[in-house]
Amino acid sequence: MSDFDLPKTSLDFAGMGALRGKAQRHDEKATRETATQFEAMFIQMMLKSMREAVQKNDPMRSSQQDTFEEMYDRELSVQLAKRNTLGVADMIVKSVERNTSGGAEFKPRAEPLQLKPEAKSMSIDGPKAMELVRPPKFTVKPRAVVPTGGTGAE
Repeated sequence: MSDFDLPKTSLDFAGMGALRGKAQRHDEKATRETATQFEAMFIQMMLKSMREAVQKNDPMRSSQQDTFEEMYDRELSVQLAKRNTLGVADMIVKSVERNTSGGAEFKPRAEPLQLKPEAKSMSIDGPKAMELVRPPKFTVKPRAVVPTGGTGAE
């Protein structure tokens, strides 16, 4: 995948339109590009949450600085996603390919259990239930009550 396949920045609407066209034509690269864009959005949200977690007590702070930090985070997230930093895009692509292949090569991890109608169920009202006995090492002996000191009247 080359850098020409992805939108250059988060504000590259022409690149987003081309990506939408590829997705409608079911182009194989569209899945990877869309997953990369999702990873960029995920990273951007993560950066935004991290910035909100830090208390801002700077008296020189302004709304313009907040705006530039948001723009920086947006562009940083696009660049990190292009490098496949977190691997979210890879997981999405594998999941989409596994779910859309639908062919014979897909096998669920869990095998269904076969029911055996000939097996007999256990009766609850069977013979006398087994008596429960506490093991000797867990037997608690009652303590003898020992009166404490004087009551003050001697």
